[in-house]
Amino acid sequence: MLNQILEIQQIWKDGDAEKALLLLNDPSFNEEAEAFFLAGEIEYSRQNWGAALNFFRRCLQLNPGMFAAQTYVDLILNILGFFHTDQFNP
Repeated sequence: MLNQILEIQQIWKDGDAEKALLLLNDPSFNEEAEAFFLAGEIEYSRQNWGAALNFFRRCLQLNPGMFAAQTYVDLILNILGFFHTDQFNP
């Protein structure tokens, strides 16, 4: 299974994010934290924050000790929660 995920990662690095996500959508990856992590990285790189957040959270459900996924969750929540106070000052 890990070899398949690495092949899909290479497809993404070669510039075909859509194909990589389509391949990761295969039901055989439903219990693979690494597959959800890769899907999260792809969506994060495309700035699809909601989808990326969902993938990283599913990854953490499957593997709670995956520090990198938690880091991405924290980054996304900071991005979504950003508030620029000077924007409201005249």
